[in-house]
Amino acid sequence: MTDTAVNAATSTDSTSTDSASTDFASKPPIVDRDFAEKFLWAVDRPLEYSVYQMIHEWWSVAPQAAIDDYEAELLGLDGASDFLAQRYLSEPLAIDDLGQCAEGTLGKAYHSFIVDNGLDANLLVNYKAFHDKQETDGKLDRLPKDLNYMSLRLSQIHDFAHTIAGFSPDPAGEIKMAAFHLAQLRYPYHSMRLAVTSAHFAFVSPRYMEAIMDAMTIGWMMGRKAKNLHFTRWEDEINTPLADVQARLGIDRSIDVDLTSA
Repeated sequence: MTDTAVNAATSTDSTSTDSASTDFASKPPIVDRDFAEKFLWAVDRPLEYSVYQMIHEWWSVAPQAAIDDYEAELLGLDGASDFLAQRYLSEPLAIDDLGQCAEGTLGKAYHSFIVDNGLDANLLVNYKAFHDKQETDGKLDRLPKDLNYMSLRLSQIHDFAHTIAGFSPDPAGEIKMAAFHLAQLRYPYHSMRLAVTSAHFAFVSPRYMEAIMDAMTIGWMMGRKAKNLHFTRWEDEINTPLADVQARLGIDRSIDVDLTSA
């Protein structure tokens, strides 16, 4: 490229940048700027201000088009309409009873996942109290009813999903799980989770970039390849062999590999 061409290209780029800056300043924001500040809090320290908290601050200021898109994505999924109409939430599971399930069953594997990792078998109970408080405060007034219900159901099946997909509850496993959920459900919590995580490694901790991108890719590919697991009453299948559940859904565990040793 000649000097003249370089100068011309540089001049054009400069003009475009100046023009874009002028246009940018004259247009109203789409993302609420107060919420954007909270997003950055999560990016700064995701373990101190989590997406779990942040998403409840979003609904009252979310662009209506985004809310409509998320609702349309959910309602367009195979099996969603029938399941959503039931508004099914199970009674709290008795972890000791699950321990009596036969070896190899979904119930036994779920029991082991909860007990071995020191988790809460009834996450929904605690989440629902927090969720109800947000509703009382009016923060969820613009949350469509189907998405509202799904937020509760997701908290109830989260550890079933871990058990079925085979993801551990450590940071890498949680990122894989979020990507898996997003691949199948397109729910805003999971898109925000991955957005915060991506922004954190981009702007705060680049050293985590490879491990995070590997986890996101594995979860996304497994979720895309498998049948949707979100519209099944897994509580009714605790005596079904886990291998049969995974085969029915097409869970491909061969995708979940440690790429650092490749």
